[in-house]
Amino acid sequence: MEVIRLNNGVEMPSVGLGTYKVRGYETVYQTLDAALGNGYRSIDTASVYLNEEDIGKALKELLPKHGLSRSDLFLTSKLSPRDQGSGAEAGCLLSLERLACGYLDLYLIHWPGKTGWKSDDQRNPACRRQSWEALEKLYAKGTLRAIGVSNYTAAHLEGLLATCRVVPAVLQVECHPQL
Repeated sequence: MEVIRLNNGVEMPSVGLGTYKVRGYETVYQTLDAALGNGYRSIDTASVYLNEEDIGKALKELLPKHGLSRSDLFLTSKLSPRDQGSGAEAGCLLSLERLACGYLDLYLIHWPGKTGWKSDDQRNPACRRQSWEALEKLYAKGTLRAIGVSNYTAAHLEGLLATCRVVPAVLQVECHPQL
């Protein structure tokens, strides 16, 4: 499969399996089994998808079945908007615990604002900075191989780039015909 080399040298498969709305252990297991059997090596999830624990359990069974190890996968998850700010590090560590994977290949801030705050809330920039600093810390420890953002606008990115120590490796945006 073709890969994309991120700005820090980490290689990310160009195609991945999104797991939004893939819920329930049996459905998760069958979906991942089919995906791995058909050559998928990138799996994208998020705290708000409510399937991380089932994905972790399924991968524990499926990796040996397909002759794969954890290092053969590119696993992405995302910080819940409710965990933004002071809860960012704990939110990431909880995702790691649920996925039972040891590390994440990519971890994204899912949304540029905190749950319950309006998009123009004056607290959002500081909250985004605090979240990013938590990701930088986990990246420096090796817990996260790459870090990035999701659903950020150009203005959000400019604000981040003005203060970050680690430049985001990925900007994930939703794009499809039904959007």
